[in-house]
Amino acid sequence: MKGASMRISRKIKTRLGHLVVAVLFVAALETLVGSGAVSQLVMSRPSQIWLRLWEDLATSELWLSLATTVHEVSIALVLSLLVGTSLGYAFYCFRTFRRAAEPLLVAFYSAPAVLLYPVFMTLLGQSSATVITMAVVLGSVPIAINVAVGFAGIEPIWRKVGQSLNATPRQMLLRIMIPAATPVIVTGFRLGLTFALIGVIALEFLTYSGGLGRLISWRYFIFDTNGVYSGIVIVAVLSILVNSLLGTLERKVRSRWV
Repeated sequence: MKGASMRISRKIKTRLGHLVVAVLFVAALETLVGSGAVSQLVMSRPSQIWLRLWEDLATSELWLSLATTVHEVSIALVLSLLVGTSLGYAFYCFRTFRRAAEPLLVAFYSAPAVLLYPVFMTLLGQSSATVITMAVVLGSVPIAINVAVGFAGIEPIWRKVGQSLNATPRQMLLRIMIPAATPVIVTGFRLGLTFALIGVIALEFLTYSGGLGRLISWRYFIFDTNGVYSGIVIVAVLSILVNSLLGTLERKVRSRWV
């Protein structure tokens, strides 16, 4: 009982610390921009951003852009999971394929892959297909690598246990391999899905194809500084919500399988 109350107390202190840091940051920013120390062409005052955000929430432009982004993010997340998991399992099953392809994927991923968007725009046009495809490319690679590493790192004793119990390949996969590799796999899932989310927003901004990225890009070109930061706040909130959801799912999966 005492240990639980201490953990709750630490959580409250941590959250209060986050709140204090956020308040101090906003106050400092308001002071610097209001005094002219920072140009309002570069940064808006938090109070002005809040007012613009309130105005944006009453417009259909923001909600249509948000709906487009949520739609593209949802598709990109699902496809990243499917492609990354399938590719990772193929890496595990076919070791020669993994040895040949994995260094290329790692080298590709270490470069700024988002710079390939002109190629995809040429092939797919200035549309959601380009945004989703690039996001899937960004998100599926870490998932594939972590799935392969997770399965390869399973202790041989677990496979022997399954064989001694005459487990079918399906039972071996679902009852032994996935639970044993879960810590590594879920980390790859969260990392890959985070990159997929970043890819959608970045590609919307670069390709000007729609969504919140396009909205921010347009406001940037017309020097609407308050509008730019209002859009950035919406993107930040969306990112926090997605990351919180992924964190919750990760904890539930770990508690179920680990």
